[in-house]
Amino acid sequence: MAHITPYDITLANGLRVVICPDNSAPVVNVTVMYRVGSHDERAGKTGLAHLFEHLMFDNAAPGVEKQYDVYCTKAGGTNNAYTTFDYTTYHIDVPSHNLELGLWLESERMRSFRITDHALQTQRSVVVEEINQNVFNQPYGIWRKAQQEISYTHDSSYSWDVYGSPEDVAGVTMDDARGFFDTYYHPSNAVLCVAGDVDLAVAKELVERHFGSITDSRAEIERTTFAHSMTKRGTTLSVEDNVPLTAVFASIHMPGFSANDLLDAEIASSIIGTGRSSVLYKKLVSDLRIASGVGCFLDRRAHDSLLTMYAYASEEVITADQLANAMSDALAQTTITETMLESAVNKMKTSHAAELQKVSGVADVVAWTTLFWNDPLYVNTALDRYASITLADVQGIVDRCASQEEIIRLDIVPAKA
Repeated sequence: MAHITPYDITLANGLRVVICPDNSAPVVNVTVMYRVGSHDERAGKTGLAHLFEHLMFDNAAPGVEKQYDVYCTKAGGTNNAYTTFDYTTYHIDVPSHNLELGLWLESERMRSFRITDHALQTQRSVVVEEINQNVFNQPYGIWRKAQQEISYTHDSSYSWDVYGSPEDVAGVTMDDARGFFDTYYHPSNAVLCVAGDVDLAVAKELVERHFGSITDSRAEIERTTFAHSMTKRGTTLSVEDNVPLTAVFASIHMPGFSANDLLDAEIASSIIGTGRSSVLYKKLVSDLRIASGVGCFLDRRAHDSLLTMYAYASEEVITADQLANAMSDALAQTTITETMLESAVNKMKTSHAAELQKVSGVADVVAWTTLFWNDPLYVNTALDRYASITLADVQGIVDRCASQEEIIRLDIVPAKA
């Protein structure tokens, strides 16, 4: 990966701007990341952050409503957006000669609140249907919603998933939407990253032209708080669902990414459940043949992350206890070796390096590390940091995953006829 030299400025309105020139291909990415996600919501108003991601595609000047995708496609570009617990990201890739179009489109989202009653009504319906399809009508789709509820106390805004509840989404008013925009969608609560085939002087001028005149409230944002006491441990829940076979999801709490880079947890998750050489695959799929699929992943959050393992039963007679006990036994019997550590580190470095070969990957990483860590240069040392991971770091996480006191266990079982 080539060394990246970011140009880092803050506009008069508070917008943090990072420009990362890379002339290896005639494409440019414009990413805007706002520091707002479902963790900023309140009970009874859940799902607003994700709904707003949808609404922002309608938030444009008169005559431009609903034209974002049309402009992008005609320019030979692609775009997307995503919402997490702690931030929301919008990004567009265009041929480098269309840089100004990308900047104009993203600045139009931020400039002022222009959502119409029709747009709000339409997007509420779209998101409610998305929740029904992906959560309630999808086999095993309910697991993530249930996981949040048993992992955190009800006074934590991590206790609901990013989608929120369909009832809350359906009840969002125009005042709710306008207040959300005014609170979070302003320059000083965002990072703009431009990465790719750009002339630095031209990019700076275009950024100032399109974003510099956007006003900022400068009001202090009242953030939701998180405390260690909001986490649950050793909890178990069994949920009946319209599924053919039993599945078990087991999680442990990890530090938040705002205080920890969590590379040791990434490595541990790879060793535990990624690929045919992983601990869970060897034990549950190859040896015992009680699971048809296993895995492990790290769900990063600003204040408290979750490392989650899962296993799907291979037959109807396999119970949740069999799966859970086998997972625990496999991990309890695992001693991390240098070979295992080296293999996992190499896989993670390869994966991250591949992502950083794309201007969209660079922009996403730079925006994120700038927004939360004030470190746009992190991208240049990200791969080197894996060298600091020790066997003891990873073994400690594996041991915690084997502990029944630590585990938050969710069983999804076939509904009784």
